[in-house]
Amino acid sequence: MRLISKIEFNESILVLVLLYLGFAFFSVAIANIMLAISGGVFLLGLALKKINLLNLHWKTYLLIIVPYILTSISVLNSENMDPGMSYLSLRLPIVVVPLLVLPLMLKKEHINTALKIYVLFCLVASFITLYNAIKYFNEGLLFKTDFTHFITIIQHPYLGVYLLIAITSILEYSLFKNKCLRTTVLLTLSISIVLSTSRIVYLLYLIILGIYFFKKLPKIKFILVILVMGLVVSVFLIIGKDIFYKFKNSIEGNSPRIMLWTNSIEVVRASDSYFLGIGIGDYYADKKDPYFAEGYGELTFGEYGYNPHSQPLEFFITNGILGVVILLVAMYFFLLKIKSQNSFAQLIFISVVSFSLTECIFNRQYGVQLYSVLLPLIMMNNFSKHTHEKT
Repeated sequence: MRLISKIEFNESILVLVLLYLGFAFFSVAIANIMLAISGGVFLLGLALKKINLLNLHWKTYLLIIVPYILTSISVLNSENMDPGMSYLSLRLPIVVVPLLVLPLMLKKEHINTALKIYVLFCLVASFITLYNAIKYFNEGLLFKTDFTHFITIIQHPYLGVYLLIAITSILEYSLFKNKCLRTTVLLTLSISIVLSTSRIVYLLYLIILGIYFFKKLPKIKFILVILVMGLVVSVFLIIGKDIFYKFKNSIEGNSPRIMLWTNSIEVVRASDSYFLGIGIGDYYADKKDPYFAEGYGELTFGEYGYNPHSQPLEFFITNGILGVVILLVAMYFFLLKIKSQNSFAQLIFISVVSFSLTECIFNRQYGVQLYSVLLPLIMMNNFSKHTHEKT
């Protein structure tokens, strides 16, 4: 009992939650075990009065679980509810993890420890990705999106955004005091991001680096660094023609993403389900049907399928205009809150929200973990602009 009383419950729960996120690279089962252990430690902390549930900011909690509320409404709106229940199960961490994180009373060293552990997981994932890149170097698979599953340890865009979070953590919190070590870690993570071939992650990476250099460097050095970055990017696009054409197609409107978004809007229009949407159980069950398009009229570029590849667009399909209104209201309050948070929280928020515009993040555990861990974390008072070093 004396040993239990010495446990720092706030730090332990945060570390376990970050382990839940970090194990996404290696094992879904172990990640879920980490979440279960987090819950057990949280309950023990409540029983011993080491954790105070009254510290939970209920308004913030309700704001964060809006995606789960929308999913629940969509399941109830489905004629075929059984397929929709699997999405409720998949998205359950959106409800559970914020409940564990928001009541925590954290110190700066707690956050640094947890982020260092997460960076370590990202570093191991990067080494595996680099090993695969070397192994398949002569196979002509590098920088070709259709073959990145041979290279990246998890689905390529999620690898990119996970590593981007690690880089942001290192830059903002100086997690490694030794400059040589810090540079080596950043370079390793950066190379793995390049191998991810994710356009949105590329753009976010350059933006975050640009912001960091602007904050840390004198004006002349900043301009020189930006020019060098521009040169490196130009050379990369010239050498990596597949990446160049991905960006070119996006600009010219020939991107498969745009075609998928067009299909999704057409599905809603043809089904005449504008207000409440199609219902997640019906939509994801029916879209696998080869005759799905026949039920919704003539759809543009139908050969690209009907996965919306955009979380807001998915909620428009499955929850209709009502879902869009709720999302917009939630985003308004998110923006009000994030304005008072520090630059780390703001960059993480921009990264997660931007990424969700091009991926249905709640349809994969990687995305659910990303949202359910990071959003409540960055909304805490520890990440307020007015937080002092002693927190």
